[in-house]
Amino acid sequence: MGFKSRARKRRGSAESAGSSKDSESSEEYEGQVRCDISGCENWADKSVGGRKMAYDRAVDVWGSSGISRKVRKVSLCKPCYRKWKKEKKSEPREWE
Repeated sequence: MGFKSRARKRRGSAESAGSSKDSESSEEYEGQVRCDISGCENWADKSVGGRKMAYDRAVDVWGSSGISRKVRKVSLCKPCYRKWKKEKKSEPREWE
C-alpha cells in the first residue's frame, strides 16, 4: 500500500469523525480580549486573527479619542487591523 492510498483512507475516517466537531464551531466564539478601538465590539484574541500594535501606530489612524484605553500595546481585531493596514498602505515603511 502506497502513501497516497493510506492518505485517502485516513482522510475518509477523519472526515466522518470530524462531523460532530463542525456543530460545535457554529456556536458564537467567546473570547477573552476585546478590541481596544472605541465602538468596536469584536474579539481581539490571536486565535481569531487579533493583533497587538504599538499605541502610537494606532493613534495615527484612529486618533487618541478613537482608542478606548491608553496602553503600550493596543489589541486590534482582524477588521480593525485590516482597516489600519489599508490606511497605511500608501505611506513608506519606517525602516526603509
